[in-house]
Amino acid sequence: MKKTIAVILSIILICGALSTGAFAVGEAKEETLKFNKDGKFKIMLFADSQDDENLEETTSQLMCEALDKYTPDLVVYLGDNTVADGYENQYKAITAATKPVRDRNIPYSIVFGNHDQEHNVAKEDLLKIYQELGGCLTYDADPDIYGCGNCNLPIMSSDGQKVAFNLWFIDSGSNNTDEGASGYDYVHPDQLEWYKRTAKELAAANGGKPVPAFDFQHIVIPEIYDAIHVKLPFSLGDLSFNYCGNSYSLLPVFSRLNGYWLEHPCPPSVYDGQLDAWLEAGDVIAEFHGHDHTNSYNVNIKGIDVVNVPTVGCNSYSKDINRGVGLITLDEKNPADYKYELLHIFDFALEDGSKICEVDGGGSKAHYGFYKALDSVLSVFFEVVNIFKGK
Repeated sequence: MKKTIAVILSIILICGALSTGAFAVGEAKEETLKFNKDGKFKIMLFADSQDDENLEETTSQLMCEALDKYTPDLVVYLGDNTVADGYENQYKAITAATKPVRDRNIPYSIVFGNHDQEHNVAKEDLLKIYQELGGCLTYDADPDIYGCGNCNLPIMSSDGQKVAFNLWFIDSGSNNTDEGASGYDYVHPDQLEWYKRTAKELAAANGGKPVPAFDFQHIVIPEIYDAIHVKLPFSLGDLSFNYCGNSYSLLPVFSRLNGYWLEHPCPPSVYDGQLDAWLEAGDVIAEFHGHDHTNSYNVNIKGIDVVNVPTVGCNSYSKDINRGVGLITLDEKNPADYKYELLHIFDFALEDGSKICEVDGGGSKAHYGFYKALDSVLSVFFEVVNIFKGK
């Protein structure tokens, strides 16, 4: 009976979304996302601000300057958003982290990371804080499935007549609690079943054609190692990296990267089948995640772009060589040909009128100038690598 009711509710939510352009449950704010008259839709990505109630000033300033310059239609927080201890401090931390967005009346959505709920406040209570503050579109589509905040948001066509694009928000969990297991959590079977079922319903309402979509979550899919490293026939001890029973080269194959690799990826401890689910549904064209703060690579795995957005904050670990925010520009007429940019903190800091160098924690103009120059040199290196691989 419980599952039957859940299915009925899901169908009701789908129908409501198709007519209003929004999926809203409980206290989530109803908001119609729609392509603009020029056929564009911009999404800004903030990953791993990972700060407490005293939000680092350069993080806030970077957010503000990016929002003012690029005026996105939606902002997505990619998890590990706050790490304050206890409800009162979490409330203050969430208030601080979302203030730049709320002050500009820009709708936003969030996913949870592996650290958000580690400070004596459940994710369900954290989600309520976001919703109560206003502007947050994330909701719990099915409270019976694993995690919190699993949901999707459609983007209507510019004429408002149909769902032109879809956004998935998935809770990729914290730590694997399966018996005898270790490592990071994974996307669970009931989450994948909900995803596939909902994708089919959206496709059915779209004349049987999958609605193109992005997936947003905190932790990268496990296939990342097979995509960017060389799989070895046997372990080389300290000269290799072991993951899920396989051995890989310590360094990635640089010709497979489009961006920085400054740390080993930290995917789930098991192959969870999420990539297979995407391929089966046929809707996801790109996945965006945080988690690995200093990586900013962009690789294609079986036709799906997998993009690591580096940290916007510096309360945890970060590198100013690629610290920044992500920006997606969607084209209604050709959504598969979307544009993704990493907007670096050094570019903002070096602009006339920027206050990043002036606020507490900011570096000097020379500091950011050094990283911009270093990035320019490394960009040439990647261009040369791409030429030799025949790109």
